[in-house]
Amino acid sequence: MDTSTKLTSVLALALALWPLSVRADAKDACDSTVPALTGGPMLPASSETAVVRWLGNANYEIAFGGKIYLLDTFYDRVSRSRPIGFTVADVKKADVIFLSHGHFDHMSDVVPVARQTGAKVVGAPITIETAIKLGLPPEQAIIAKGGEVLKFGDLTVHVALARHSTIQDGLVEAYANVYKIETRADTPEEAAHTKEVRSRGTFSPDVIDKGTLAFGLVLRNGFKIVGVGSAGPITDGDRRMAQELGPADIAIVAYQPHAVAERQIPDTMALIELFQPRLFLPAHHDHSFGVWLDLGVEPLFAKLRDDMPDTKFVAPLYRSPICVVTSGVDRGSLKFRY
Repeated sequence: MDTSTKLTSVLALALALWPLSVRADAKDACDSTVPALTGGPMLPASSETAVVRWLGNANYEIAFGGKIYLLDTFYDRVSRSRPIGFTVADVKKADVIFLSHGHFDHMSDVVPVARQTGAKVVGAPITIETAIKLGLPPEQAIIAKGGEVLKFGDLTVHVALARHSTIQDGLVEAYANVYKIETRADTPEEAAHTKEVRSRGTFSPDVIDKGTLAFGLVLRNGFKIVGVGSAGPITDGDRRMAQELGPADIAIVAYQPHAVAERQIPDTMALIELFQPRLFLPAHHDHSFGVWLDLGVEPLFAKLRDDMPDTKFVAPLYRSPICVVTSGVDRGSLKFRY
């Protein structure tokens, strides 16, 4: 059996196992690679299925209950990064934006996205200060320092003061040197675009231990989605949030910045073990041209398979829907498209 036949068989089996009660209303949204934030199909507000999409880097879209929640907004990326399939101008819908921290590769497009959608923006003080300087309407900003429990309609959000990942001296320079050896130099136009994108964030040292947040989204039925945009050492805030939430249904945790799996796996695994999710989705393993390299998630998945066999995992593709049943006897059942 060739590879394409095997993949077809796996997808057919996944659809066959997908709960009958969900198949009809989930068909369009769970088969479409058009994100909800750009006007793609959404499930009815009454549906108990959440549609999750990875939109590059640490960006995720969570569509549920007729609402769209965004983790980070870094879509117009540095020059020569792979296109994610839409532009910032295409973004039409969002209800709340949760910013992990104020580095440009997490928040560079928050201002146009917030203006185009009217979404509220939640971030740490340094993140919101930066966003307002860039043009975010202050009335759309919500400052969180960690420890808060926020309400957005029937969504409850627990906020933890987390910590940014540890980047040892010389690592970023080493990555940049790899690109210099492997590829041509940027054109003046490409270099100018990258410089402009990088300006839409902050490099303040406060980001490290005062400006990085983790979020625990609790849907109306108690389904729990944790988002951790940078895999720093576990903080007291992380521990408190994990205790408040109990085991998560989905944990989205960064797998970055270390290029060597032996070095990166312990950082990410510590957070996965803390939140004990039914489903793990990686973030930040994507390349950002000239800075971050593509990271293979297979070593991490092998560790999960062996050490946490009750935790499922999916390697997401840009915009592909991951549909998860959030309540009832089928809670945690999922269908995903490649």
